[in-house]
Amino acid sequence: MKHILGARFWHRLILERIHRLFVIIIGMQVIQVFSDDWWDETYSIIYGTMIVVAVVELSFTRGSIRRFLVGFVAALLFIFRNAPFEWYGWPSSWKKWDAIVDFVQVNAEQLHPFFEITVATLCAVHLLSWVGKSRAGAIFIIVSSILMMAVMDSFFPLELWKNIAWIVVTGLTWLVIIHLRQLQARHPDSWEALAERPLDLAIPAVFIIGLILFLGVIMPRAPVILEDPYTLWTEAQGIERVKFNGDGGETNPVNPKRSGSSLSGYSRDDTSLGGGFQFDYSPVMTITTSQRSYWRGESKAVYSGKGWNDNKGLGTLLNTKENTSLPLLPARAEGVETKEVVQTVNVLRKDKISVLFAAGPATEISAVQSDNQAKPLWNPIEWELRWSKPTRVESYTVISEVVVLDEDALRKQPHLESSSEIDLTPYLQLPNSLPERVRELANEQTTSATNDYDRGKLLEQFLQKNYLYTNEPDLSKQVSDDFVDAFLFEIQEGYCDYYSSAFVIMARTVGLPARWVKGYATGYDPVELERQRFGGFNGRSALDVTGAGTYTVRNADAHSWAEIYFEGYGWIPFEPTSGFSVPQPRVTASTTLPDQDIELSTDVDPTDAVNNNKLWIIVSGILGGVMVIASIGYIIFRKRGGFDRIWNRVRSRGNSADQRVVREMEKLIVFMNRRGLKRDQNETMRESFTRWSGRFSSLKSDFDGALTNFEHARYGQESGSDQRLHDFHKAANNIRKAL
Repeated sequence: MKHILGARFWHRLILERIHRLFVIIIGMQVIQVFSDDWWDETYSIIYGTMIVVAVVELSFTRGSIRRFLVGFVAALLFIFRNAPFEWYGWPSSWKKWDAIVDFVQVNAEQLHPFFEITVATLCAVHLLSWVGKSRAGAIFIIVSSILMMAVMDSFFPLELWKNIAWIVVTGLTWLVIIHLRQLQARHPDSWEALAERPLDLAIPAVFIIGLILFLGVIMPRAPVILEDPYTLWTEAQGIERVKFNGDGGETNPVNPKRSGSSLSGYSRDDTSLGGGFQFDYSPVMTITTSQRSYWRGESKAVYSGKGWNDNKGLGTLLNTKENTSLPLLPARAEGVETKEVVQTVNVLRKDKISVLFAAGPATEISAVQSDNQAKPLWNPIEWELRWSKPTRVESYTVISEVVVLDEDALRKQPHLESSSEIDLTPYLQLPNSLPERVRELANEQTTSATNDYDRGKLLEQFLQKNYLYTNEPDLSKQVSDDFVDAFLFEIQEGYCDYYSSAFVIMARTVGLPARWVKGYATGYDPVELERQRFGGFNGRSALDVTGAGTYTVRNADAHSWAEIYFEGYGWIPFEPTSGFSVPQPRVTASTTLPDQDIELSTDVDPTDAVNNNKLWIIVSGILGGVMVIASIGYIIFRKRGGFDRIWNRVRSRGNSADQRVVREMEKLIVFMNRRGLKRDQNETMRESFTRWSGRFSSLKSDFDGALTNFEHARYGQESGSDQRLHDFHKAANNIRKAL
């Protein structure tokens, strides 16, 4: 019993089986890259199947086919348990092909895509377990997994460092096991002694691996020093880089070159805009809302030529109270249609903030959870919910009254001259240093408009269509000291701060009262993303603003846009940034359609949809069957000798077994020479092997066996058999593995 629980137990479990567990652990980390694409049921099925596979793989060394079949059955059981499967009964007749096909289709289509993904994962685990038996295969799996995860972490909005850490720890442990395997093969005496004291090896290994993991975790996050090769290549090719929803950032205006040292986020200082930034996809808050919107933070009125400043005299800050309406200055006119938007905001970051975010404008705030006993303040002119001092906020609920956009009514609004319910002077302010060509460009682009709303839309479209979006504008082109002028005529590329600032200034030059607004773009709704994956491309479009949901807002969603004042309506948002659209509710056109007799086109076969469903069922079934058969055939093929045996047969065709033994001995001698064990010119083969076996006592039986089979093949009178060749191969392989 002591022997079984000692050397044999360690040999079987640690040296022959545990690498299969490492493959499963690494595989479970790799599939996390699909976390935004796979459903929770898929992960539940895979996790359950892999637990069963891990137990089976660690319990049995042999029986590859049986082990695979157990995993396959476990996969089916977990699929039936977790997938939305409903049994529809047996076919009406086993003699009718259509009835059988319908039975398979109705029941099998419920297993899509769980069956394909799970079986593919199962096959991958068995294949990689076979590859990982060798040292080179294990290193290949570890390195390729880390590289793939690093690439996904770098180029996609995924945070995978925990998964990479798991792979690193698993890989280091795997390398320790490989070292033990080599120790057991080369020095079995030392291995037997070490197996009696496993803690002497385990404790240092655990300490070193734990220390490496600890140091990696506590390392501070450093900014990017060198650009990745992909970014350098795309910039060299002049290709516009892919951008995600949101782009405002804290920028570095000092460096006149392409700068990527800053990270995107909600900037607190807007007095000097420009520079470049890198997208930061860390989450800031989640917003559960009854409608999509931009999340408004604050607005700025004074443009300095470099950036934006507050007008300290605009509005009086009012105290807010629970469930009390917030006033608007000026109030909206009677008959203006609005829509109530209810939002519950949960702030994920622990930073202190100066403003609260909401769809504009807010009309009521409640349930504020913060470390400040005072309530936030309300600016009815600027539409800002602001703290008297930066405060750490956990959550709050806010109700907004958003204008329903009626473009026809806005086009009928007269041009504002000087009379208005509010002082519009701050919103028409322009610096004296503004170059005249900015005014000329704005007038040129709006000459065809007959009303203020169309003037704003023409400026919006002009900026969207004629300027390139990039988060790293080339500031080496800048000559002008004015931020807007340099963007319009010199740099001609940039991100939201460039577009929105240019829009506000151009609007003011043609007499439109405008202001600069910053906050966050909508963010993304994980539930909607899953719904789109399930229903193809029939999900919400970028212009569909009615969708309620819970949106995750990231630093990369920080954004700035513009607003123009219309008497009676208040401030209407405009989005000049290329690739963005304000999610604003619109008036539904009530058009009476004439009665028509609608006929189905005779060119459309009503059975096409059914046939298409049958087609993917058949294709999926064929692919799944091929994968299963190929995996089983591969395992059988490997058990019977695999590629090496076939290659040896082809290479040695026409040679007798004795001739092949002599040839293999020549190769063994070459191998020994490479290991520093050279034959003297005057030595016989027996003298050389006797000397080597004396040096490596643990290999004496293998040296003697190889020598005996060689002498019989070389000098014997009787023809050798395949058994002699097999015995020689076995002894030679043991020598090669040990040395």
